[in-house]
Amino acid sequence: MAGGYIFEKDPITANVQGNKDKSLIIDPNYAYQVPFQFNSDWEDIKLGMFVSYVITGNGVDANSNAINGNSGLNTQQTYSAGGTSLDTFNYIGIMKTGLASDDPSLPLTSVNSGFLGMSADKLYPYLTSSAVYNKLFNSDVNASVSAGDSKFMATHGTEELESKTFTEGQGNFNVVSLKSSAVSSTSDGSSERAFLFCDYWGMRFQVLNKGLSNQQIRFTASCNGDSVSDNDIRSNNAISDPSMNALKLLMNGINEFAFTASSNMHTTSTQGFKWNDGNGNAYALPDSLFFYNAFPTIRPRIHAWAVKKIS
Repeated sequence: MAGGYIFEKDPITANVQGNKDKSLIIDPNYAYQVPFQFNSDWEDIKLGMFVSYVITGNGVDANSNAINGNSGLNTQQTYSAGGTSLDTFNYIGIMKTGLASDDPSLPLTSVNSGFLGMSADKLYPYLTSSAVYNKLFNSDVNASVSAGDSKFMATHGTEELESKTFTEGQGNFNVVSLKSSAVSSTSDGSSERAFLFCDYWGMRFQVLNKGLSNQQIRFTASCNGDSVSDNDIRSNNAISDPSMNALKLLMNGINEFAFTASSNMHTTSTQGFKWNDGNGNAYALPDSLFFYNAFPTIRPRIHAWAVKKIS
């Protein structure tokens, strides 16, 4: 696969999915975009994924691609995408597919038909009791490595329709990435181990006033566990089984915590991100998953992902 490869991690729970964990690793400055089977025909969808991060290695395969797919990151080190241009920010969310000649394209480019999701350019792995670490964060939102704040935005073409600060208390993307040698307890997550080596992130999108001039899309994040504090890599909150069966259970609400009420970016059930042109026209709904890796020295491993159409 251009811009990435399938890495087989050994071992995992054999009776669940054989003897391999097959992960898609996305190389620096490449995007993974997959259209939904139902395209834009939806009002309420949920995405879920198991993800971890590893270092970009020096080893290469037969096609000269780096193949270090199982080496964790140093603790107390800021990993940065290193710039201010659009391609130096990571994007995770949903996108409207554009013309074949222009697709895929990054958010906020003239040929982009719409993106709704998070934007971040830094990661600070740290084994500590604070829940703000091990989150993708955005230096435009908060320069402090301890803030844990990212950015969630709705865009169309070069226009930023609306954006909000995305905090750890609202379900900001959690990262398992540490080296095994940096982890002091068997209950803490490490991307190098055969257990607790990835984590779950859920994304629910609900259309409000579909097709009308005031169309919006409401977003709610979710994590593995039963409370806000479970959105970290400690105390068995990471994932050992990245099978599709385990993913489906979480997406169906089994052992899943949704960040709602006061912890959500929307204070009422009738609030969402703007998804219209402001002149009486609703924009076409996103129809694909979009995951872009901007980090030059680290890479995400997608162990599994799925989308569920609720309505």
